[in-house]
Amino acid sequence: MDYLKLLRAENVSGLDEYLETHDVNEEINEQSLLYWAVYENNFAFTQRLIHHGVNINKKDKLGRTALHIACYFGFYDIAELLLQHHAIADDTCFERASKGWDGHYQSEVIDLLREYVQ
Repeated sequence: MDYLKLLRAENVSGLDEYLETHDVNEEINEQSLLYWAVYENNFAFTQRLIHHGVNINKKDKLGRTALHIACYFGFYDIAELLLQHHAIADDTCFERASKGWDGHYQSEVIDLLREYVQ
């Protein structure tokens, strides 16, 4: 079974089956399963990985977390889900949202982050 094919097909039941024989924190192409779910803006996969106990604050070799990726791309719903499950909102989240994808300032995500950082 190929995780990336399941992800792109949005096959959530296939993900559950995949996780019966794979570690929820494994990496594919040097990135975590959670990274790929967030990168693809796949809320359902992100939710299922959290349900299966993924390390929500795992950093890649560049020091990025899934929340950093969500902030950069302005994926509000996924950022909110990650924050609700104790993702760490740090200065990098604000920086990535301020200089987001294609030069966008992700104002909604920044407002969301402010709710979690007091």
